[in-house]
Amino acid sequence: MSSPLLKPADGKNGDEFRGGRNLSISAGTSRSITASPLSPQPSEILSIRRRQRLKWQRYSAGACALVSCLSAGSILLYSLYTPLFQRHLHYSQMQINAIAIAAELGMYLLVPIFGWICDNYGPDRLSIVSIFLFVPGYLSAAYCYNNQLPYMAMFFSFLLIGSGTVSMYLTGITTCAKNFTKKRGLALAVPISAFGLSPLWMSQVANSFFLKDSDDGSGTKELDINRIYTFFAVYLLAIGLLGSFFLKIYPDPDLDEITLRGETAPLLTSSPTAAEHVEYGAAVLSNDPNDIPPAVKRRLLNDDTRNFLSDPTMWWFAAGVFLTAGPGESFINNMGALIKTIQPVSRSLGSPTGDETATHVGIIAVTSTVARLFSGFLSDYLGPPVEPAPVRDEQESKRFRISRIMLIIIFAGFMQVAYLILSSGYIQLHPQQFYVISSLIGIGYGAVFTLSPTIVSVVWGVENLATNWGIIAMLPAGGASVFGFLFAAVYDSEAKRQNSGEHGLGDGLCFGLHCYQKSFAGMAASCMLAMVLWAWGWRGRGGWVARGVSV
Repeated sequence: MSSPLLKPADGKNGDEFRGGRNLSISAGTSRSITASPLSPQPSEILSIRRRQRLKWQRYSAGACALVSCLSAGSILLYSLYTPLFQRHLHYSQMQINAIAIAAELGMYLLVPIFGWICDNYGPDRLSIVSIFLFVPGYLSAAYCYNNQLPYMAMFFSFLLIGSGTVSMYLTGITTCAKNFTKKRGLALAVPISAFGLSPLWMSQVANSFFLKDSDDGSGTKELDINRIYTFFAVYLLAIGLLGSFFLKIYPDPDLDEITLRGETAPLLTSSPTAAEHVEYGAAVLSNDPNDIPPAVKRRLLNDDTRNFLSDPTMWWFAAGVFLTAGPGESFINNMGALIKTIQPVSRSLGSPTGDETATHVGIIAVTSTVARLFSGFLSDYLGPPVEPAPVRDEQESKRFRISRIMLIIIFAGFMQVAYLILSSGYIQLHPQQFYVISSLIGIGYGAVFTLSPTIVSVVWGVENLATNWGIIAMLPAGGASVFGFLFAAVYDSEAKRQNSGEHGLGDGLCFGLHCYQKSFAGMAASCMLAMVLWAWGWRGRGGWVARGVSV
């Protein structure tokens, strides 16, 4: 699509915009001084200084965004708490999953609201919001644990914690996505990878500094819930305050307005939103987001959202995210109970399994981080280019390409293989190889959550990314609820059967393959269905290929 507004004005050769003007200066003499075209003009010196300042401001914002993402994933330690909830608070597996689902609801259902705040008022304001969610959430959770309150009290505490998690997470990815638009795959992969790494260092800190003697007098160590929750409240208060100062959106000094509009406009050019983006870009004379009138920006973002919701392919894609994220979240939340289930009964009863669960939390963190970075790299360097009609050399045009949809399908396959292995009973016979399961799920889970927002930014543009991705990110909350309750229902049913006789183990514990086989068979089928839906949105009737969208 071309526009006369993007052409240089008549009679302009472009030199005057590069500081190559001739200046004649009279000083009471007959001589005139002509500035060399190569001499820097005062305006150029100011421009260079401004470019350098903007460069460092963007890098400082990016560094703070990584710190925020590295600190936002405390909720991913939930599997460390579940054995303690079960043993000390006597919560059933269904109640434990209900608390986990509360965190998922907070993380996903409020994303559109937080995304709207982030897009319209900036990530620094959202960082302040995260403080008012994390601090009361963790302090109230500590109070609930110390006083052995009913699970509904803990439910509302984790609802706040989940909301704080996604608000701080969104500040990081939005800051990076909007400050570094040239490599959008890596701009999303790096902060998302930092978020994936957060449970690694947090679990190690928890097992190193927040252990205490077990209350049952067995001489073993267990996690001190009160101290760790208090630590998170204070630490995340400090991180939220840091983000309120440094998480800003700055213009890219290396992009002119035409390039900027091309980077932020949606690729679905047949939509009314795309036409408005051209008109909007022509009306703005700089690439500084602060120069855009707030009323105009809000109107354009609202139009983007309406067109996004009316696109049928968005719902096919979102359904796939629902069907893959739900099983992944359920596995992570229930990993502590699952590890106890696959171990011999004598070992499970005599050990709190905290160290082993922390080890597998670390494995998931490392593998998901590697997968996030690797999938982001593949998206940028092997995925179809997204720049608006660039001029490429012959070697560039012959580079091997693979669709981002094929990438996300391949990585989702890793998760499906893990679920099939679990449902087959192989790990029940070889529990020492559980690291294979945690590694496969970490790889698939990390890559899917990196490629999904990347695909959203490629297909529908980056300008409204926080809101658009926030809408899709609501759906995993439903997936986590469905598959979390599926796991809990199968587990509790088998536990009730095992504990019905006089030789029952008590405490609602369950051991053996029948505690989880049907759950993971359903999760494997869910991943297969997700792959089909993604392929249909890509190549089906009215899909992106039919519209000419390179994804």
